[in-house]
Amino acid sequence: MENTFYKHILVMTDFSEDSLYAVNIAGSLAKMSGCKLTILHVAHDESQLSLYGGQDYLKRVIEQIDNEINEQFEGLKERIPVLKEIEVRKVIRRGIPYVEGLLEIEKGIYDLVVMGSHGRTSIKKFFYGSTVEKVARRSPVSVLITRRPKNTHK
Repeated sequence: MENTFYKHILVMTDFSEDSLYAVNIAGSLAKMSGCKLTILHVAHDESQLSLYGGQDYLKRVIEQIDNEINEQFEGLKERIPVLKEIEVRKVIRRGIPYVEGLLEIEKGIYDLVVMGSHGRTSIKKFFYGSTVEKVARRSPVSVLITRRPKNTHK
């Protein structure tokens, strides 16, 4: 039988508690499998802001957002210790989260995607679908959707 362990896992995060739980699960799977882990964060596309405040304003906003994202990434290893024990790569993309997630997956280097479910479903998500649902439906590789245990919800 072929080795069924993963070679490269992608985990998507928005730095919420639910997605950090998914990062922890993905990190543990990567450690068990001896594989690489890529953590993807998709920032919103701010390009239209230049219409309201000019290019200098847009540049400052993007710089501030990038600094905040990098601070979040830097804090991950402290919040999720298993990340100190494995090979981790970070990727930041800009745009619509499910679209950018699928574009990253289409690179063909991942064999598992891990995402955290936010648990509760709003009426908007019922009609339009969540990022997790859209990625799971369209992903060419397996998707593991994690859900934090009830006693950890705030």
